[in-house]
Amino acid sequence: MTEATEGRGKPDRRNAILEAAWPLIAERGYHHVRVQDIAAICGTSTGTIHYYFPGKDDVLQEALRYCVDQAFIRQGEALRQIENARKRLLALIEMQLPAGVQVRNEWSIWLQFWTETCLNPELRALHNDFYERWLDAVVRTVRRGQRQGIFRDTDPVVFARLLTSATDGAAIKILTGAPNMSVDSMRQMLVNIIDTHLSLLPDGGTRAEAAVAGRA
Repeated sequence: MTEATEGRGKPDRRNAILEAAWPLIAERGYHHVRVQDIAAICGTSTGTIHYYFPGKDDVLQEALRYCVDQAFIRQGEALRQIENARKRLLALIEMQLPAGVQVRNEWSIWLQFWTETCLNPELRALHNDFYERWLDAVVRTVRRGQRQGIFRDTDPVVFARLLTSATDGAAIKILTGAPNMSVDSMRQMLVNIIDTHLSLLPDGGTRAEAAVAGRA
């Protein structure tokens, strides 16, 4: 059986390769992972890997795409259960915190892809497409909160840029071992940004919360 025949005969093989490849790249580093390493962990041949991914750069791009898609699926399922926009933003922040192995590995892939994007302009369109999805998730949540009357009338796009940039910066500090940033301090910083820029009341509360307190 040829490699091409093997590939065509197993439609799930491509995703299985990515599922094995992205944690390997996240943990060892893109430039320290060989196609042979990916083949070994998948229990297949380098020929099969090359059937789906002609070059090593293709593996990195598709590993990032796979990570982003899986993260958005996970986030979407969680957020659909939350109606309140502020609680949605808080949940979104929680899912970005590099506290567990999976999320830390996802951030590691992002950091490595950023580096490669700086050096290879051909990757920028893919990077920008993924980043727009992240920005859009925040923008849509802010607009939801404005419709619900719990967020002030601020520019959702400007806020989204602020929150996502702060999230990126804090995560980079955590992954690089900066002494002045922890998961807890990252969480608190991002919550403070939400309350400072979106809250309707000076103490970080909302009109709905104030109304409940007034009836108590």
